[in-house]
Amino acid sequence: MSVPLLESIFQEYRDKVYGFFVSSLGSRELAADLTQDLFCKLCQKKNRLVDIQNMNSYIFWMAQNMVIDHLRKAAHQKEYRESLIADWKNSNRPSHSQKPEIERQIDHEYFSELFDQLIQVQSLTPQQRLIVTLSKKEGLSNRRIAQKLGLSPNTVKNHLHSALKTLRSETDLKIVYTIILILAPGLF
Repeated sequence: MSVPLLESIFQEYRDKVYGFFVSSLGSRELAADLTQDLFCKLCQKKNRLVDIQNMNSYIFWMAQNMVIDHLRKAAHQKEYRESLIADWKNSNRPSHSQKPEIERQIDHEYFSELFDQLIQVQSLTPQQRLIVTLSKKEGLSNRRIAQKLGLSPNTVKNHLHSALKTLRSETDLKIVYTIILILAPGLF
């Protein structure tokens, strides 16, 4: 891979990667450091980059893993973890509405696909998949799902609880943490 091609990748993804790190971790300084680290890693792999079919997914995958690794390390350092949480809550964290529309659309499509893959766990029944989708992807209440499917709200609640328990036990927690970080930034 030539240097000009590597430069074009940098130009295309620099702001997206930086924005992802800021929105995931809440610290502009940390985001700048991690962005630099990510592109340093890409430079080290420059001869293998031509084999990558989907550069967008590859770079996003790298960034996700860097966030997860960083959070894992932070979990073992109480003082650092507390400062990370404080940065997260800080008003300097960009709001979802400040993201350009195209980035929101890309995020939505990517996480919609990721969600669809996540709920394909073999031990979920078709009804559990449907209820999880209606609840978590469509945002319907248990009462509304019950009305739509002709079930009692308690049955919906039980199916949802059972399905989420299964998903937690059978899926890679990195995927679950990533979805939570991106789709539910207000949790912390």
